[in-house]
Amino acid sequence: MLTGKFSIVFRDDDYTKTIKKEIKSFLIKYGLEYDEKNPEYVFVIGGDGTVLHAFRKYLHIINEVKFLSIHTGHLGFYTDYLAKDYKKIFEDIATKTPKIEQYPLVAVEAYCSNGKLLSKDYALNEITLNNSVGSTYIADILIDGEHFESFRGDGICISTPTGSTAYNKSLGGAVINPNLDVFQVTEIAALNNLVYRTLGNSIVLSKNELLTIRPKEQKNNHRLNIDQLYINYENLAKIEVTLSKTKKISFMRYNEVSFWKRVKRSFIGE
Repeated sequence: MLTGKFSIVFRDDDYTKTIKKEIKSFLIKYGLEYDEKNPEYVFVIGGDGTVLHAFRKYLHIINEVKFLSIHTGHLGFYTDYLAKDYKKIFEDIATKTPKIEQYPLVAVEAYCSNGKLLSKDYALNEITLNNSVGSTYIADILIDGEHFESFRGDGICISTPTGSTAYNKSLGGAVINPNLDVFQVTEIAALNNLVYRTLGNSIVLSKNELLTIRPKEQKNNHRLNIDQLYINYENLAKIEVTLSKTKKISFMRYNEVSFWKRVKRSFIGE
């Protein structure tokens, strides 16, 4: 039985707004309190982009909230309910105890040449680093402080297990079960020659490993993409990425839908 406070993050279209109105009315009648600032439960109505927006909105209290999502958008990998079945939520909430699934996040820190921390953030899907003006990006890749390879190409993508089905997948990276506490590094159009040599495959790092990317040209047009957030730097010495040891995202599951069934539903079909 759910008790406490809830909020709703929704896609801005008439159909989604209608579903949102019904769900909000049901939850209030059920005994929950609507609180947009400090909810315990966040109901997301839309697609995976809406889930990312909700994650960003409640990142500051991410360990205290649980998400449940309804698919009315273009892609629903994170979502539990299809729009046509959304009224089933009312019965499930009233009669079932949800299973809680936790997914890992990646943490990223950006530093300038004098060692100053420029930013620290977290991603649910992926982080990419490239050149904002479209030229090739050149950087050294280090794992736990040891040089691994010298990269030249369009950029680097670092993804969580859940993010492995997003941009990482389109780059040819592996799809990873989110029950594994790992993160993945995938090249974006690497140029291999006698000077710049890379493995050419995605690499999977454990929760205890630290990835460091050091641009060869610190004073440049660096673009760091963190899910839907875009940050440009003119002076960037390095970024450090690891699996977060302090933050995870939690989803309430009333339906027994396995990770691989979600993958099949989203990319292959029922």
